[in-house]
Amino acid sequence: MSSEFEGGDNLKFAAFNLNDQFTTNQITVRKEDMVDYAKKYDPQYLHLDEERAKAGPFGALIASGFYTMNVVWAEFIRMDVLGKECLGGLSADHIKWVKPVMANDRLMGVYTVIDKQLLSDHTRGVLTMQTRITNQHNAEVLSFTFKVLVDVT
Repeated sequence: MSSEFEGGDNLKFAAFNLNDQFTTNQITVRKEDMVDYAKKYDPQYLHLDEERAKAGPFGALIASGFYTMNVVWAEFIRMDVLGKECLGGLSADHIKWVKPVMANDRLMGVYTVIDKQLLSDHTRGVLTMQTRITNQHNAEVLSFTFKVLVDVT
């Protein structure tokens, strides 16, 4: 599987293979959205106070790392790769915020299947995926792995 995956064609567990990749559409980070998110969920000065942020380590407002994760995750979910077979997430691990994300950055996520395990009940399986989020310069800004429980039947 590759980035040719057509949204709405969610896959059955058996169709996933190691190294299958799914690439999201590009998302442009809007300053208003990143600030609104920070007000609700991550009210640090680096995300909210433009003047203080200018004097801070990045020289400008930066997006919350969780905003970055969530805005790209939403694009992945809209692709409907997992579809109705998804029974819920099990974990997110190895989260690394590599570079700051700023207003007007363009982000894209690549989700790669790195493990696939059929559970002993043979009705469910676990997919492990590596996520790599890059900006418009193809620089990695965030990476993480996650496990999701999937209906096999």
